[in-house]
Amino acid sequence: QIQVGLKFAACLGPFFDGNVLEMAVKGRNSDACVVAERAKTMLEFCVNNGFFRAVGPNGYAWAHDQIQQAAYDLIPLPKRDAFHLLISIRIIGEASPSELEDLIYIVVDNMNRGSKLIEDIDQRHDAASLNLQAGEKSLQASAFHSAALFFMSGISFLEDESWETNYSLTIGLYDAASEALVVTGDFSKLSFLIEKPLANAHSFEDKLNTHNNLIRSLAASSKYEEGTMKCFDILAQLGESIPTDITADIYRDEALQVKRLLNRKSLDLLSLPLMTDTKKMAAMQFMNHVLLMTWSFNLKLNHILVFRMASLSILHGISNLSCFAFACYGAWLVSEPTCDIEGGHRMGRVATELMNKLGAHEVC
Repeated sequence: QIQVGLKFAACLGPFFDGNVLEMAVKGRNSDACVVAERAKTMLEFCVNNGFFRAVGPNGYAWAHDQIQQAAYDLIPLPKRDAFHLLISIRIIGEASPSELEDLIYIVVDNMNRGSKLIEDIDQRHDAASLNLQAGEKSLQASAFHSAALFFMSGISFLEDESWETNYSLTIGLYDAASEALVVTGDFSKLSFLIEKPLANAHSFEDKLNTHNNLIRSLAASSKYEEGTMKCFDILAQLGESIPTDITADIYRDEALQVKRLLNRKSLDLLSLPLMTDTKKMAAMQFMNHVLLMTWSFNLKLNHILVFRMASLSILHGISNLSCFAFACYGAWLVSEPTCDIEGGHRMGRVATELMNKLGAHEVC
């Protein structure tokens, strides 16, 4: 029984909770009191003989990683996948929803190690969902590499038919994975991953997150012109046509449009309603991508995007990105040939106050 306890403990990591070990060793028909007593006896024996160190009221740590490895080696190699899967199933069966949330990493790690043994489609979807939950928890902790691994593991549980049989889970995993891969800079894996959501997503709107992460990866790779052209295609589908051949007349008309909107007597930028049209919000996001990419190679186009984002904010309501648009418009006002220092200062104040009002700090 001591050996059995050591095997289970070895699968729980370098640190583990005594209650979790108790969940892992408890069989379907086991008596709870008997299991608790045996676990207590095993833990006391291991602490007294130098296998574990007591950490806190019910926490334990392996005295050395080689001791943990030796205990793990007690599990025959052909049975290890089944052993890990058994641990995850038992913890899921014993833990309350709140406990499962706390133990999600242990559960998912052991389940993924036994993934080859999960053949039932519904069970594989459950495993994918747990990986999504673990990945989202990692994102919240800014553990982006771990999050990417969980999301990719979750995707590995899905079959091609899941785009029809469990669409929300499938698109959710692909969106989350693409986000994590952008943050970690794994663009080669991202370029392969995005093929399926772009081919199988049920609507253009459902593809926007994938397009967004693709543009971010292109910008991070300094592929500004390619990223800009892809943004133009997406913006056209969102109903926002951006001129590529900018003549003096086009530039003047775009600048005058913003000026006319700002000169309306009843306009109070700080009292504008929030933007609620999802297409306009998406358009603001992709215009912002172009704005950030074009400042280094096409200033006229950069200014057109500033004008468009400012106009959209006035006509359709403000979003977090409106703050950046108004700040950029203020910078344009103070530059040559306009040189409107007072107007630029006023727009800068508006941008700052809106940023504080909305709690907006992102520009991408």
